[in-house]
Formats: sequence, C-alpha cells, structure tokens
Amino acid sequence: MFEITDVAKEKIREAIKNNKDPVLGIRVLADAKSPFQIRYGLAFITEKGVQDSDTILEFEGFNIYISEDQTQYFEGANLDFQDGLHGAGFAFANTPKVPKEYEGTLAEKVVKVIEDEINPGIASHGGYVSLVDVKGSDVIIQMGGGCQGCGMANVTLKDGIEVALKNAIPEITNIYDVTDHADGKNPYYAGN
Repeated sequence: MFEITDVAKEKIREAIKNNKDPVLGIRVLADAKSPFQIRYGLAFITEKGVQDSDTILEFEGFNIYISEDQTQYFEGANLDFQDGLHGAGFAFANTPKVPKEYEGTLAEKVVKVIEDEINPGIASHGGYVSLVDVKGSDVIIQMGGGCQGCGMANVTLKDGIEVALKNAIPEITNIYDVTDHADGKNPYYAGN
C-alpha cells in the first residue's frame, strides 16, 4: 500500500522502544479538509486502539494500522524521516495530489501548477499553497507554513499565485484565499 524508508523504520522502532507504555505499532492518520488538502499524522497504537476493520501492514519490529475509511489516502505514499532546516520529523511523500475522480478536470490543472510552479518558488520562505476546492471556474486555495500570517501574503497572492494560475489556466475566473493569516505560527515576513 505504501513504502517506509529504512531511516523512518529505524526511527519508528526507536520511538516504540523508548515509549513507557506497551505499543503495538503506529496508526497513520489522514485528516481530509477537502479532496485536495490532506494532513497526515502518526500516533502510537495499543491493543485497545486496534479495530477489526483496520488494514495492518507488518514490518520488522512494528505494525502500521490504517483505518478502513482512510486507506485511499495512503496508496502510493512513502513515509520518510527528514532532518533539515525546518527541524526533524516524519513526512509523507508521493501522496495522491488529485483524487482519481478529479483527473482531467480544472482541479487537476490547478494542482499541477501549484506543485510544479508555485510551491517550489515559495518553499525557500518555508511556505506552501494547497488547493481547497474548485467551484465552477473559481479556485479556492489556502496558504501554509511561512506564508500563513506573512505580511507579504497578499502580494504573493495577487502578484504571484493569481498570475501563475491565470496565465497557465485562462478559464479560471476568481481565486479566493481562505487562509486564517491571524493564526500563522512562523510567518516569513511579519511586516511592521
């Protein structure tokens, strides 16, 4: 269903070994805010937390548990442990960006532009953009990371994101940002 890098496997085994309570393994979690915006997480799991309908993936020293209603979010995903400028931790990669039912639609085009053109440019500031929804020819996005709460977020939206999306996909009518910028925890540029 999904792969786990050797580094991530070792870190999971270490975490389980160092946990004070007996742990069977890790539950992988997917919180789908929309079909295009999914946040992933991990949690220790004990015997009490196992459901009969769980998909169980066995690895040396631990199991991975996936709730039946979340399996589609992990197909083709890769769990890694990364240690970089923004800290160390587990991260999912190669996760589905566009659900199969949206392939060939405006939503798929928007996700492609975001992933190929927009996110690489704002990643140097610790930011990212994700698609929340498409309503007709209107696009709804959300900014995160260093873009959430940044004093230059409106400039990034108007002069960067909107320009890139509308140049690449002329059928877009409006672009709406639903980011709660007041909740930004680590804005790249807070302004005055």
